[in-house]
Amino acid sequence: MRTDDLNVLVYAAEHGSLSAAARELAITPAVASVAIKRLEDALGTRLLVRSTRSLRLTPAGAHYLVHAKTALRALAEGEKELHRERQEIAGELSLSMPSDLGRNVLLGWLDRFMALHPQLRLRLRVSDRVSDLFRQPVEIALRYGVPEDSAW
Repeated sequence: MRTDDLNVLVYAAEHGSLSAAARELAITPAVASVAIKRLEDALGTRLLVRSTRSLRLTPAGAHYLVHAKTALRALAEGEKELHRERQEIAGELSLSMPSDLGRNVLLGWLDRFMALHPQLRLRLRVSDRVSDLFRQPVEIALRYGVPEDSAW
């Protein structure tokens, strides 16, 4: 079942006309008609009674319209939620840093950063030992100075 077919049904029912629904959805009346036919075929029942001048829902169409609107709203909410999740910084982030850098430079900045992104959880590894990035789950390692070994 196609969501664009459900949209045609909803708009046709709201506007009382397949042509008006087609105009609203920027499609041709023929495409709107095919969408309704495809939906009726998929459901095995007539949803609309159409004449050249009018359109009305069948009892089955009126019943189904409620579910079609609910489904379209749920899909729109799901899409909004996905967009919202993409815009928010969330999840867990593991940082490794030397103790003096963390304590003297980054601590205040990390507090402000966390206040801006409450959905983010930080896992800090504060140590003066160099982390083995292959054995420890660290996404970001902050270091300063000249590395002793180019492998780090």
